[in-house]
Amino acid sequence: MSLLPIFTQPKTPEWRGNTSSQDMNTNFSEILYDLNSIFAEASKVVTSLNELESRIRHEVEAISTRVYAVSGVISSYEQSASGYKMFFEDFYLPEDVVYPTNIVEQDRCVVNDEFGVVTLPVNSSFSKVYTINVNDGKAITAPDLKVEITPIDEEGTVKVEGTSETRAFDGSDNTVWERKVRFNRDSTKSEVRSLLTVNLPSMSNPYVNKIHVKPYPEGSEDITNITYDTTVSQDIVLSSFPVEGENNSPTKMYSFNNILPTKIKFYLKQRSSRIEDDYKTFTYGAKEFGIEKVEYRNTGKVGIRFKLPSYEIGLLGTLTSLRTDPDYDNNIYKVGLYSSEAEFNADIPIWTSSNSPITPTNPLDLSVYGLEDLWVMVQMNQPVGDSKTPLLKNVSITYTTFTT
Repeated sequence: MSLLPIFTQPKTPEWRGNTSSQDMNTNFSEILYDLNSIFAEASKVVTSLNELESRIRHEVEAISTRVYAVSGVISSYEQSASGYKMFFEDFYLPEDVVYPTNIVEQDRCVVNDEFGVVTLPVNSSFSKVYTINVNDGKAITAPDLKVEITPIDEEGTVKVEGTSETRAFDGSDNTVWERKVRFNRDSTKSEVRSLLTVNLPSMSNPYVNKIHVKPYPEGSEDITNITYDTTVSQDIVLSSFPVEGENNSPTKMYSFNNILPTKIKFYLKQRSSRIEDDYKTFTYGAKEFGIEKVEYRNTGKVGIRFKLPSYEIGLLGTLTSLRTDPDYDNNIYKVGLYSSEAEFNADIPIWTSSNSPITPTNPLDLSVYGLEDLWVMVQMNQPVGDSKTPLLKNVSITYTTFTT
């Protein structure tokens, strides 16, 4: 809507002429139109600001809760493991990720810092719920997408407010589906639950092998289950979804072998509440639900360069453990260690996952190399017959140092 006024030049009577009722009506009609336009635009701005304020407040509260929890974990770790030295890469901040110079782009594993995982290289990917406009690059939600919200446990509510559920299926984190379930201020209600059912559009390629969830507020909402229906079966539990569910779920990606769903169902729960507008209010929803079909290459590599921290005195002595999550098996996950960038680029390792595991009782002595840095290569392989990707979450190494 344009805010350029249409009432710019009032219609006035000619000199010493009579006032025209038609001109007066036109003047007031244009003024009324401009006022309505201003109020409508102001209302949209206020609504957007209220949504933004709510989103920021809930996100900050969720982050504060997670920081507090992490601080407690770090404190406990420091007390129980004084003097413990560790390299750790979790791929949320992949500053130390490197690739050998001779690996082409197509063979590089994809580091997805949004989900904190590494996947196989991607050949192609497309969403099952929206398409991308080739002219402006914006997402267009499928016109035959149907999303339904069904309360499971919201008894006793005073009122329910929220934005459209389709906001969580438009490819943008900036448009949030938010559901506010309000109770009397003194209510003893401790949680609310609902079911979000997605009726998938019909497409020429009906397969799905990837789902991601970006909860809102992130880190304070539970995903108790994800199931799907097919043309012959109902409520099949997603194979890669954990049996215990996802409590206080962060942004999550689930990769699985091809399925042919007609519906996908997300079971959501919120246990956190706050007083808003004098109501006990439970807020939950999502920034985005991604439902995709992805074609992966069957192998790929990712490297990490670990550097001794500036506060360390000396050089690397021994490695007392090396772990990956999931654990390396020299099949789906193969690991190699390198003592220099040149050997890393030439793929000349000093240890591989085909050797005996590195443990406190079987350490790897690096003192002969005089190292301040250490290079790690992880090769990921897709099992024969699979359409999903392995998901590498982190690599950790414990070590000792020595001084010359």
